[in-house]
Amino acid sequence: MALISDFYVASAAQAALYDKDRSVALDRVQYKALTYVECGELWAVLQNTEATPEHSEAFECILDVAEGQRLINRFPSDFTKLLAALDEASSVAAAAKWAQVGELAYLSCSTSDVAPIVESLARLARAAEAGGMSLYLWMCI
Repeated sequence: MALISDFYVASAAQAALYDKDRSVALDRVQYKALTYVECGELWAVLQNTEATPEHSEAFECILDVAEGQRLINRFPSDFTKLLAALDEASSVAAAAKWAQVGELAYLSCSTSDVAPIVESLARLARAAEAGGMSLYLWMCI
């Protein structure tokens, strides 16, 4: 069983509709096996601190279907701002650090494995900030 992870930009009013209608997203990208826990670890990297449970707990759950089979979590606005501020060099530096923590380290991910993810999240965060929207994570098992 694989976990699908869609990251997308939407308004608060339309964010939960993504579960049934992908067209509500202003922009989106899809990866596999990323949860709000790994995203919380990236947030900690951007804050230059150790990840704590509070990092992942800050991802507000706006939809829970079938006891976690499908979830939508809203990125914390502080995290979105940090992502939006990344340039190419800082994205690569963050990816290098992120690849060395948690599940990504356990899976022996390299900087080149995760750099495109960080770059995509930074792009989505900039779109969210520019449009007065939020960044969301839809997960489906």
